[in-house]
Amino acid sequence: MSQQENKGKLDERELAVFGKASRIGMLVGGLLCVALVLLSEFVFNMPELALAGWMVYFAMQGSSNLVMYQHLRSRSKLMYGMIDVVCAAAFAVAMVLKAVA
Repeated sequence: MSQQENKGKLDERELAVFGKASRIGMLVGGLLCVALVLLSEFVFNMPELALAGWMVYFAMQGSSNLVMYQHLRSRSKLMYGMIDVVCAAAFAVAMVLKAVA
C-alpha cells in the first residue's frame, strides 16, 4: 500500500513503538504502585492509599488485556484480563471496607 492509502493509520514501526511504549508505561505504573505501598505504609501511615494505586493499576492492566483479547482472540489475554479486573474489584472492595471500618 502506498502512504496515500495508509494516511491516518500507523505503520508497522509506529505500531511496534506504540506497543513498547505501552509495556514500559505499565511497568512504570507497577513500580510506582510498589513505591506507593512503601510510602503509604511507612511514611504517610495511610494503607488505603496503596489500595487505590493497585486498584487503578489492575484496572488499566485488565482493560489492556481485554482489548488485546478482543482484537487477537488470545485466550491467555482473556484470562489475564479477567483476573486483573477481579483484582481491581477486590482492591476497590477492600478500600471501601477499610474506609467504613
